[in-house]
Amino acid sequence: MAKKKYEGKYAEMAERFRKDGCDEYTVEKFIRQQMEEDEFEIGYGTTDIEAIKEWKKIPEDVRDMLLHNAFCRNCGEATFKLGYNLRLDKFGVVIEGVCDKCGGRICRCCY
Repeated sequence: MAKKKYEGKYAEMAERFRKDGCDEYTVEKFIRQQMEEDEFEIGYGTTDIEAIKEWKKIPEDVRDMLLHNAFCRNCGEATFKLGYNLRLDKFGVVIEGVCDKCGGRICRCCY
């Protein structure tokens, strides 16, 4: 497998992986994973119109259950504070916001 050219921080990451003895398949896998995470972070805090349309298709009682059924790794609380955001992801509608108890960042996927 030929070495793929990356730019910026991805090039540095790829070089570190190669120095650590990773093969090109593994390098590609981890770089692609990091790119997806970065792309997800870029959209944090914005609500997508298409996500709102999909969210409205979910019955209100189910939406309420989803908003009270997330997990905060800091405190274990399961409720979004008002002001959450919605967006579409490859997994469906993603609810992003903060924990109602401690203010930690939380998110939940809704298929």
